[in-house]
Amino acid sequence: MDSRLFWLALAAFVGSTEGGLVSGLLPSIAEDMNVTAGQTGQLVMGYSLAYAIGTPVLSALLGGVARRRVLAGGQLTLAVCALLIAVSPFFAWMVGARTLLAIGAGLFTATALATAAMIAPPGQRGRALQVVSMGQSLAALLGVPLGAYVATHYNWRLDYFAVSIAAFAAAVALYLKVPKGLHGDTQTLGDRVRVLGNRGVVPALLTTLLSAVATSFPVVFVGALVASAGLGREVLPVPLFASGVGAVLASATAGRLADRLGNRTAVISACTAVIAVLAAYLLLPYLPTTARLVLLFCLYGSLSYVAWGYWIAHCSEMAHLAPNSVPVAISLNLTAFNMGVAIAAGVGGAIVDGWGADALAYASVPLALVALGLAIATPTRTA
Repeated sequence: MDSRLFWLALAAFVGSTEGGLVSGLLPSIAEDMNVTAGQTGQLVMGYSLAYAIGTPVLSALLGGVARRRVLAGGQLTLAVCALLIAVSPFFAWMVGARTLLAIGAGLFTATALATAAMIAPPGQRGRALQVVSMGQSLAALLGVPLGAYVATHYNWRLDYFAVSIAAFAAAVALYLKVPKGLHGDTQTLGDRVRVLGNRGVVPALLTTLLSAVATSFPVVFVGALVASAGLGREVLPVPLFASGVGAVLASATAGRLADRLGNRTAVISACTAVIAVLAAYLLLPYLPTTARLVLLFCLYGSLSYVAWGYWIAHCSEMAHLAPNSVPVAISLNLTAFNMGVAIAAGVGGAIVDGWGADALAYASVPLALVALGLAIATPTRTA
């Protein structure tokens, strides 16, 4: 394996670990910072909004800058902001630092896969992209549950010190290892916005946004759901590990399944499966306490698999809808996803504080049904 891909994958692992880990840290942060479970959702909302809005703007502004500078700068921003979070004395400081962190994380993610494709030998781009995406999947499988274990048994701040050190090391390695002279997409913001005029693009983006809101309710507030189920905080690594298993399995199989079924059919199938999994959360309060952890493991693993499967198939469908602007279409899809996560964090926080975590399922299922309806109704290109 090209050693440069290894450093890209390591950096992807670091950023994805932080992105997935924060949900498991929210109960510990709430206790430490003396805020409610719902208020901790601001950490996710600020991050997701900055990611959704800042990433496309910065990608356009920095399109002519060497890729190694953008990649290293993104990781250095992540390192500094993670350190600020680790030493944060109050909650508003944390929210601000994590919002800034999103800019570094988004800039890195938007650049890393394109850079992997650029440095790969002819005929090996698929393998190069898989190496980088596997770094993200392994973060969900290993980094996130391990970080949750450290937070529940020791201190959540240790996780952010570790993220800061790893991100700084990745920044140095990327600056030294990524070749000079690689430049990115120089399309203007106006060029990017024009993609919205393609037939089917807008309703497809709305499908992603609604699906992201629905599936993010239980993901963002996993700690609140575990507590509502009468389980201790020490079991938090279990559903997070299940999510990682689902993510890795989806990375290995969902792409082939989408190719076999066709993108549109795969998207509709994934939306249908999401509804079934979210509806199963309604059963949680009525089960014996001993069975709830087993159900949570199964539900989080299943939700992760179908959500990642949806993402893979839908990105492929977005490329089909905008064949002349594939990077822009997928970037817009990522923006829609992060806007959905931000909405879920804000609205979900109000639901948790007002009605309890069990009420999240009653909000998520109708949204997933609307997303399914949009997926079915979205027009597509015939060729």
